[in-house]
Amino acid sequence: MALTHRLIPAPSESVKKMLIRRMTFGRAMEEAERFKSASWGAVLLIQGTVPEIFYAADVGSKTSPVLTAELVGNCPQNIVSMAFIGGVADVKQVLSALTHEGVIV
Repeated sequence: MALTHRLIPAPSESVKKMLIRRMTFGRAMEEAERFKSASWGAVLLIQGTVPEIFYAADVGSKTSPVLTAELVGNCPQNIVSMAFIGGVADVKQVLSALTHEGVIV
């Protein structure tokens, strides 16, 4: 089953704030700061089942130096959302790798 995805080049400040509010950081404030100060050239949002998302996160984080974050607001038992954040070329490289792996069609 393919993941639902959307690529957002040059996300607006309001989109950045919405995404940061939905990211799960646990108690790691330094992790939250890392995302706030990161290069937000593009964001790739993906949504799918837990196994699909974890596989996609593994492929994406091994492919390119992007930040990867789980987004809350969905049913954690069935559907999960993930964001890959970084430079435009890096995020597009993740999208290409996920397409090549058949995760995204």
